[in-house]
Amino acid sequence: MRALIIFIACIAVSLHLSAETYVVSIGIGTYASPQLKNLNKTENDAKAISAFYRIGTDKVVTITGKHATKEQILDSMRNQFGRAKADDKIVFYFSGHGYPGGFCTYDMTKEEEGLAYTEVIDIMKQSKASSKYIFADACHSGAIRKKNSGTETPQAGNILFFLSSRGNEYSIESAFAANGYFTKHLLRGLRGAADSDRNRKITASEIFKYVSEGVAKQTDGKQHPVMWGKFDDNLIIVEYKKK
Repeated sequence: MRALIIFIACIAVSLHLSAETYVVSIGIGTYASPQLKNLNKTENDAKAISAFYRIGTDKVVTITGKHATKEQILDSMRNQFGRAKADDKIVFYFSGHGYPGGFCTYDMTKEEEGLAYTEVIDIMKQSKASSKYIFADACHSGAIRKKNSGTETPQAGNILFFLSSRGNEYSIESAFAANGYFTKHLLRGLRGAADSDRNRKITASEIFKYVSEGVAKQTDGKQHPVMWGKFDDNLIIVEYKKK
């Protein structure tokens, strides 16, 4: 364990993003609607993801709390991802309440006013970027891959979806950690813990295995992350330079 901690600490300051990366990171802990209960870790989740990517790029937008309205999120996605070129990468991260058809924005009062999966996917599809990632720590987020959720995700192209829970599951927060279980393990994995062969390249299969096993174990099998999309298992999510 000590060796692993040292390894993670050494590589954390040498993140190498092989292409320019544009990030939009959303975290919502309180909502305008009293029907949506407060969440304790979500805004920390978004800030932590942003901090991780800022090691390798300055193209990071973070939106939290009352600023995370549907209009603001969509505008930020269009502006950020519209700047990406063919060899670039784009990342959309969301932590907050979710429903089977989308993500709950700060200002929504009913599902029809939420951020639909189709809206997120459509903006990402329009981007010229060659690699596109959606990381979501939200209840029911696994439903994004189902046609009956209102999305035609089989036509979503080159988007990798890494989602915190199955469509019929909740995403659980820990009272003893700074982040939700999914984001906690996602960050640990991206920082190096998922690099099982120690080649300083963390692939899609490595991050999925590390995160899914960790989340399932810590939630006693109540939460199962889902990875979906058209991509190679050896797709490199992040890479670290040698010192």
